[in-house]
Amino acid sequence: MKLRVTAAIAFAVCVAVAIGIYAYSQYGGSREQASGEIRTFESYGQIQRALSKIKDEDMPVYMMNNSMGIAEDAELATGEMAGSSGTAPMPKGSDRSETYVQVEGVDEADIVKTDGNYIYYTSRLGYDVIIAKVTDGKAEDAAVISEEETGVSADNLFLTNGRLIITGQEYELQPENDQYNYYSKPMVTAVCIYDISNPEKPQMIGKYRQSGGYVSSRVTDGYLYVVTNDYLNRGENRYVPYAGADKKYEKLAADHICCFPQPYRKAYAVIGSVDVNSSKGHIKSKTRAVLGASDDIYCSGSAIYITDFSVNYRDFSPESADERTYIIKADISKGKISFAKQGSVRGSVLNQFAMDEKDGYFRVAATAFVKGKDVNYLYVLDEDLKVAGKVKGFAAGEQIKAVRFLGDMAYVITYEQTDPLFVIDLKDPKAPEMLGSVKITGFSSLLVPEGDGMIVGIGTATTEEEFGEVEEGVKIALFDISDPLKPEVLDSMTYKDLTSDVQYDHRALTVNSKAGWYAIPYINLEKESGGVLQFAVSGKKLEEVGDYENKEGIARCLYVDDHIYGLEDNNDKIVSWMIKGDDGK
Repeated sequence: MKLRVTAAIAFAVCVAVAIGIYAYSQYGGSREQASGEIRTFESYGQIQRALSKIKDEDMPVYMMNNSMGIAEDAELATGEMAGSSGTAPMPKGSDRSETYVQVEGVDEADIVKTDGNYIYYTSRLGYDVIIAKVTDGKAEDAAVISEEETGVSADNLFLTNGRLIITGQEYELQPENDQYNYYSKPMVTAVCIYDISNPEKPQMIGKYRQSGGYVSSRVTDGYLYVVTNDYLNRGENRYVPYAGADKKYEKLAADHICCFPQPYRKAYAVIGSVDVNSSKGHIKSKTRAVLGASDDIYCSGSAIYITDFSVNYRDFSPESADERTYIIKADISKGKISFAKQGSVRGSVLNQFAMDEKDGYFRVAATAFVKGKDVNYLYVLDEDLKVAGKVKGFAAGEQIKAVRFLGDMAYVITYEQTDPLFVIDLKDPKAPEMLGSVKITGFSSLLVPEGDGMIVGIGTATTEEEFGEVEEGVKIALFDISDPLKPEVLDSMTYKDLTSDVQYDHRALTVNSKAGWYAIPYINLEKESGGVLQFAVSGKKLEEVGDYENKEGIARCLYVDDHIYGLEDNNDKIVSWMIKGDDGK
């Protein structure tokens, strides 16, 4: 969670944590780390010394730093280690839904998946996984993978190459030779792999575990990459992460762990890779970790970027706060994880869509709190994660709400009382340029390319009341971006009293590119009901194609052939509707 600095909090923190110098060289004690290069630890003793430098007084995400001397726009120097890269194409399905993802070829986990014949979903009433056979709009339970069987509270799923992958939390596992007090049981994230060649009789292939709470995961090129935050609770003797497949669960080697430049939490970002095509009893996995927890990740298919947000103070005043997001890049290829580069940008990063990789450059948008107000930045980092170019200080007083990178262009939504869409040209990475902007009420939290020079914004409708701006429902907007100097709002639709998972989770969006329509699940707060809203772009207008109402709220929607299916928000039940129109129009 990215916390915003306030004067009251800043003062309290300054009084509580006047703790002197936090220089990166203290954590690893090495000249290379102080210069910004990534180096893994050489021994467990070195790790323990690094941890001893991090205060443990229930400190929030702020820390004193009187010695950094960071100028207002200074960037951290970076270094490198050897790495490798690779890409993988997205497998094409039949006439059925696929999870809406950020990067083609990089699948993302979700609570529901379909292969066109079966729907796989996590229980809304428990922690089981339910497999339902779908036939002509009917969904009938065919199998259940219970929490009792897996030992895991199922949270997210993948379907790939005849395998069902379940990720979730496992609380009872305890590493050998490590002692924990009653109040500090370790949190463990587990991955269960099932053979679903016969979906009605799924067979477990094996299990992989790594310490920490689930952050995010991706599947690309036949490998699952899972990231967890492993917090070392007070009272634990454990000082490194653990991981292992099948019956193994062992602490990571010291040289498999590196360090963020300025870790402020006794925690690790743990990255594990699992070969999803492993045979039974022989799960192939690798695990690496970074001292300092992860806030967000971005995966390009050949690399994973992990971010860690912190606030540093040069003195006791809020005005001296320097919000900074540290970035570590890990190259990934066929399950290998190699720490490659590190860098930093000013401000906090909204989410994964605020990051992007293209032609060896890493682009990132961030919001920083400067001299009492929010300002926004867009950075272009080179292959060493050094700043090559940037657009700084735009939309003062507003925060970034949505970002989408499309080719050499970036589209950024900020919000205070209106919803400006900014268009930024990135053709010259060393000189990115703000081209144009347009405003609309409310704000978009997801930007979806429509083609023909248009982009769809999905987010929140707002209205002005006596005491300020009030959120009042779902808003869908259509922007014309064909002329980057003069973007326009072409159309919009507002649905009062509706709320939808898509407002904060892109995976809730269903796209039927073949038929040319979109669908989002919703809950109607006024009627205490729900449904699925289907819409399309017709010419330069938005058109509601169908409103499929339901007695219960809908958490996710998907389609198979000519039916839309909805997962009820509070029930282990799939409902369905015949799609209105064979082409969505």
